[in-house]
Amino acid sequence: MSTIIELEKQILALPAAERERLATAAWESLVGDPRVAGNRNIDPEGIEIAAQRDAEIESGKVQPIGHAEFSRRTDGVLE
Repeated sequence: MSTIIELEKQILALPAAERERLATAAWESLVGDPRVAGNRNIDPEGIEIAAQRDAEIESGKVQPIGHAEFSRRTDGVLE
C-alpha cells in the first residue's frame, strides 16, 4: 500500500477533473462522518456550510467568484 506521500504525488499527477472528483469525494465523506464532531481540528458546522454553498453553486442558484474578485471585494475589510 502507498504511503500518504506517494498517494499525494499520484493524486497531484492526475488531470484536474480527476483531482476535483477525488477532492469532492473526500470532502463529502467528512460531512456525514460522526468522528468529525469529536475532532477539534475539523469544524463540522463549517463543513456543513461549505457543503450547502457547494450545492448552491452546483444548482446555479449562485455564481462563484474568483480569488481576484474576492480580494477586490474584501480589501481592507478586516483592517
